[in-house]
Formats: sequence, structure tokens, C-alpha cells
Amino acid sequence: MVVGEDAQLKGFSGARRAKQWLEGTMRISGAYANTDSPACGRRLTLSWPHGGQTFSFDLGGTMRGAPYQHDMFCAEVKNYTQPGDQGTHFDEFLAKCYVAAQTNHLLSDHFMWITWSPFRVSSWSTLNSPEQVESAVLQNRVRVLGTTGEEEARDLLDNDLAKSVADRLWLIVLSAKQETLVPLRDWVSIVAAELTRKGEPW
Repeated sequence: MVVGEDAQLKGFSGARRAKQWLEGTMRISGAYANTDSPACGRRLTLSWPHGGQTFSFDLGGTMRGAPYQHDMFCAEVKNYTQPGDQGTHFDEFLAKCYVAAQTNHLLSDHFMWITWSPFRVSSWSTLNSPEQVESAVLQNRVRVLGTTGEEEARDLLDNDLAKSVADRLWLIVLSAKQETLVPLRDWVSIVAAELTRKGEPW
């Protein structure tokens, strides 16, 4: 197996595990991966404003329960055991989130970054700040803002939108043991029966 194929399989595994964990919390009423079907892929695929290229998120779905009842989310999953190059990918993810929010993408109520390894630990508390979103957009300014000039990009950047994206960000770090710390199947059945009785989707 070549390195590219191994990375692809690892990515599929990470998306599946993240999906299972999200659904296992019982706060997600449905999650799907961009590889589940062509329709799922279309829901999670957007276009960069400039350059004619597209990008996609790994997962999407619907949340349940206050304060997130019926909110939609999209997620990027990194099945990493070491920090690796996550910082670079995270900056691109933030730029994607900015584009999704700018276009009022259906799934842009929340943006989740799900990984098995922390990264940029010395600046961890600021990774979901408006300043970090702005920096990421400026780094990807050609595709997002259509200019190579940093000063022009700063003028084009919507600071209020960057703050809105920052407010919607989730940084989730999983572990193999944490994946098992979800409600037992019997408990899930009880909750499912109660939701069905109330006429709510499960």
C-alpha cells in the first residue's frame, strides 16, 4: 500500500469514528460523511470564491437539544496521533468556514475540528479567536478574497464575519478511551423511545 492510499484509508477511518462518537453522544440526530453518497458529497462541497476550485468538509449533520436544537454543523476530521501538519490544515479549514458562513451554507451553524492529537498547544486558547480566523483568511486570500496583496485583502476582509465564524468553532480532541464513554445501548433505546413518543426524529 502506498503512502497516499494509507492516508486515505486513515481519513475514512477517522471520519467513521468521529461520526460514531458524535451520534453516540445522542446530541446529534444524524451525521453523514461526504463519502456516504453523492447527495451527501454535494451537501458538503462548496466553491472557493476565486480560482474555480471546490472544497469539501468531512462530516455534516443536525444537532438536537437546547441550546442547539435543529442547528446544523459541518466538521473536518484529522485522524492524527501526532500534531503533524495540522496547523496548516487548520488554517485552511478556518478559511473554508469563512467561505461557508459568507455564502450562508446550510450547515454553517457550527464548525467542528475533530482530531486525536492536540496541536499548536502553546497557542491553543486562541485557535478559535477572531484574530486566528482573520489570519487564516489572509493566508488564503487569493482563493477567498481574490487578491495577492495583503493590504487589499485586509480591506476586503469582513471582521464581523470572522468573529461570527470564531463564535461557531468547536475544537474537539478525542481518544480511544473517550470514544467508549458514551451512553449504553439500553440507555439509547430508552431515549429513542421517548423521542419517538414525543414525535421527534431519532
